[in-house]
Amino acid sequence: MELPEKTKQKLVQMAIVKHPGTICIANYKGGVGKTTLTTMLGYYLAHKGKKVLLFDIDPQCSLSLAVGYDPEEVNKTDFTIYHLVKPNRWTTIKKVPFIKYIDDIPDTRAPKTLKIIKGSFDVDELDTIITQAIVQNAGAKDMLFNYCKNMLNVFSDYDYILIDCPPNKMYLTQAMLRASSYYITVTIPDVISVYGMPRLLKWVKQIPVNEKPKLLGCVLNGVNRAGGYEYGTVNQQQATERLYKSIRTDLDEKEKEVIENTPVLAHIPRLDSISKFLSQGDNKSAWYELSQTGSDQRSVSEIMINLINRIQKRIQKYAKD
Repeated sequence: MELPEKTKQKLVQMAIVKHPGTICIANYKGGVGKTTLTTMLGYYLAHKGKKVLLFDIDPQCSLSLAVGYDPEEVNKTDFTIYHLVKPNRWTTIKKVPFIKYIDDIPDTRAPKTLKIIKGSFDVDELDTIITQAIVQNAGAKDMLFNYCKNMLNVFSDYDYILIDCPPNKMYLTQAMLRASSYYITVTIPDVISVYGMPRLLKWVKQIPVNEKPKLLGCVLNGVNRAGGYEYGTVNQQQATERLYKSIRTDLDEKEKEVIENTPVLAHIPRLDSISKFLSQGDNKSAWYELSQTGSDQRSVSEIMINLINRIQKRIQKYAKD
């Protein structure tokens, strides 16, 4: 079914400026730490006094569970990402009660300025519904992309919107990447994960220039703090060199200028305290353990604060244009 001309014109008019604090956390490789990074960035930004909204668009709902939701509670509401981006919303954005989708973080120790739009275990089904809508309507893909961009702008009172993406190229992932101002890739320092990164970068490169998110850099997760070798892993320095070599050709000129020769924003160590923090549900006492330091080692808190400072500096550099 062809879209009416009036609808096409409305879509063009909806192509507005993006929310300046939207960041997708993405990689086509699963199990590399996207949820870990999204959760920790959210906590540390909020502890710095920023208003932060988390978006959980992964059908595994790992982000929602990490901040304290019980798996049985996640789908007991109509106010999840599943209901927020269903096709029947795309042309009725003015009627969507967005505020009802914003939830407090269950974790009693979380900053009050940290909020979430919960995930849904039905997001896999949602992608089927979205695909059917796009097959049936030639303009539906643009409607989805524009809806997501306008949707994120509704939350303009938040300093940052962090989106935890699934390891796939489903339409919702595509739409949120296109709707975001920036993205960060995450990998673990092993050969498979590092070489898997270019798939995401090459796809982002194909997005129209006026809609393409800017790369803030890559975070290496689960790094061996000794800096040496373990079975199946590569040295931090080697991982950094391989990473930059593999992505150099997929950066635009502005990205090369901002990122320079430091594509890696941070090295997050493999520590029990991080796993404990993520798994503690709605009473994260392990938060305080993240500020503890070992001999000659920076604490996780120091690493995260430095990471946030680098992210903010790169956003400022991009914003100068």
